[in-house]
Amino acid sequence: MNILQKLTLANLRENKCRTIVTIVGVMLSAALILAVVGIVTSFRQMMINFTVAESGDFHDMFEEVPADKMKYIEDNIHVSSYYYSKPFDRDNLPENMSEDTYDFYELYQNTPYKTAYYEKLTTLPTNNTQPYNIYVRYDNPRNYESIRASILEALGDDTHIGVRTNSDLLRYEAGIMGDAALSAIISLAVIVIVIIIVTSIFVIRNSFSISATERARQFGMLASIGATPRQIRQSVLFEGAIIGLIGIPLGMILGVIAVVILVMIMNILMQGMTPVPVPTTMPLWIFPAAIILSFATIFLSSLMPAIRAAKVSPIEAIRSNQDIKIKAKKVRTSKLTKEVFGIGGVIASKNLKRSRKKYRTTVISIVLSVATFVGLYSFLDYGKQITGLQYSTATYDLEVGGADVEFYKDLIKKFDLKDSVYYEGTRTLDLNVTLMEKASFEKFAKSLGINSQDYSKVAILNDFGIEYNNETGQYQLVHHFPNVKAGDEVETEVITKVETQKVNGSNGAVYTTSYDESDVETIKIPITELTDKRPLGYENMSYIMTFVSEDYYLRDQLGVDSDRVHFVAANVENLEAVEDYLDDVEESGQYKEFYYTNVRETLAQSRRLYLLISIFLYGFITVVTLIGVTNIFNTITTNIALRAREFATLKSIGMTSREFKHMIRLESLMYVGKALLIGLPLGVLLSYGFYQGYSEAVDFGYQVPWVAIVLSIIAVGVLISAIMRYSVKQVEKQNIIETIRSENI
Repeated sequence: MNILQKLTLANLRENKCRTIVTIVGVMLSAALILAVVGIVTSFRQMMINFTVAESGDFHDMFEEVPADKMKYIEDNIHVSSYYYSKPFDRDNLPENMSEDTYDFYELYQNTPYKTAYYEKLTTLPTNNTQPYNIYVRYDNPRNYESIRASILEALGDDTHIGVRTNSDLLRYEAGIMGDAALSAIISLAVIVIVIIIVTSIFVIRNSFSISATERARQFGMLASIGATPRQIRQSVLFEGAIIGLIGIPLGMILGVIAVVILVMIMNILMQGMTPVPVPTTMPLWIFPAAIILSFATIFLSSLMPAIRAAKVSPIEAIRSNQDIKIKAKKVRTSKLTKEVFGIGGVIASKNLKRSRKKYRTTVISIVLSVATFVGLYSFLDYGKQITGLQYSTATYDLEVGGADVEFYKDLIKKFDLKDSVYYEGTRTLDLNVTLMEKASFEKFAKSLGINSQDYSKVAILNDFGIEYNNETGQYQLVHHFPNVKAGDEVETEVITKVETQKVNGSNGAVYTTSYDESDVETIKIPITELTDKRPLGYENMSYIMTFVSEDYYLRDQLGVDSDRVHFVAANVENLEAVEDYLDDVEESGQYKEFYYTNVRETLAQSRRLYLLISIFLYGFITVVTLIGVTNIFNTITTNIALRAREFATLKSIGMTSREFKHMIRLESLMYVGKALLIGLPLGVLLSYGFYQGYSEAVDFGYQVPWVAIVLSIIAVGVLISAIMRYSVKQVEKQNIIETIRSENI
């Protein structure tokens, strides 16, 4: 170890506070990079595990391969593993496969069989002569198409063998046939890592700049006795290497701990939302990648300070005036500053102007933290609104559909469901008229102030909804009948005859309805009241509706559709028992479109999902802010320490302690004011950018993040005041005479 390296280590030990803070910044940066990559790989592995559990661990499935042709697949050098299953057809279906499901697999030839439908065989029966399905994994999934083509060529054109591709597994394992959700997560991770690196480079570079400034006299003296610019440059880079050797391993450990904890939290909060748990997956390549990124960050951070330190001439370095080359007019202050803030304000303003680099560095650090917080706060807020769009204000526990009215009445009686209501659908096109259980409708009407002698003639229009606009490509709030008022009649079209047919959909057989234009009639509905309120079960519906009683006097003309009846119950005491009963009904096949939804659990899952998103985003905000705080702390404390002689001189010529503290408070105010004037508009701009992204799906209208703005103002004010107060206390402990005599901090 040469003399320059020894001096570098001594300088790090001498300035323990700054060294520790810089190491913490490096550690947080490395940990955050590792954690982001670790979470993405863990999520990807969860999707792989789910696909394997759902469809099987294979890339391609070759159907009904003759026994004498099987060797062309088994012996292919690109097939890394394989297994078999016995073929089945419509006349020989497994017990757990319905005909509708088989119809679906016949219709979509490239969809693999689910593992629940076949028995996995690792070997074929002895002396087998029957065709079997064979499932294969390739050694290089990215080349699955060419490998498959070579296998089919070997099998020969005379053999008609079907191939089903496990596209989901290829998507997650090989990154082909891109998945929108995974692509979005990876894109977000890349953006986050870029933000981390840029923020870290800025923060750590400032730390090395401060160190180089402090050691300027030392570099000058070393240069005067023969040290070359290269040696001085290497000294600064050596300091970065030492910081990295300490901070990065600590960051790796912290990152691993963070991933383990976050995955545990994810599994707790996502319980019931995903069929398989999220595994803690951190491939070995993550660690060298994170280390390389972290060292690259440190190298880029220390490079410019190193180059600048090497360029300073020995005389300038010894005089320590290389950072104070300004003209008098650059530090002039306005008369208004003196009149408003006094001499303390003038001195504070001049100091910030003559130390523009440190002032600018601190301001930019605060700006980045504030803008990030305000922007991501809006991102989270919009995400919360979309996440809870369906059940955000639901006050009921259970929803059942696809049965008839008698079934609902029996269900209410069987489980004594006191707070409940059922609805019957109609075939109206414009008003979307819904028949509501009589007693519940009267209760809803009375809650709106409607008093009537005959509720069978009352119609309540809710003309407030969210609909998709084909022209703008956005969802927006609409009023279809803006000129309608209570007492008016509104025309609506009614379908008098529909045809129902079964088709195969992505989840099996579904039933669709169609009608002819000749089967549409127009009727008039007298509107009793308009409201923006909705009854139990429809609180979260976002389309225009008209509610009438089940005994509505125009019931026969509305085209009541018994297939669209649904029931909602709130405050179900024994929800598990009700679900067991409904499971039996569903399995019986009594109703072709029967379904039920545990709204209580769905709402709980929505809240847990929002909490999970909150943890990730606020965790990211917190860590990025902490990285920024290390920069602010380093800059302000060092700046105050370097001005110790200046403060001592001011006190020696008569500045009182009160005036001194007033000057420091004004400097703090100037830091805060400048940072917020830039950071808040940038944050609002970032917030608007997130709004534009969300508005492509659902447009709630832009909302200024006032809460985030107020929190930012308070947090920045408290932070700067606390750091300034800490720094000043350190200076006040020093003796005035000894401080004036000293030449270094």
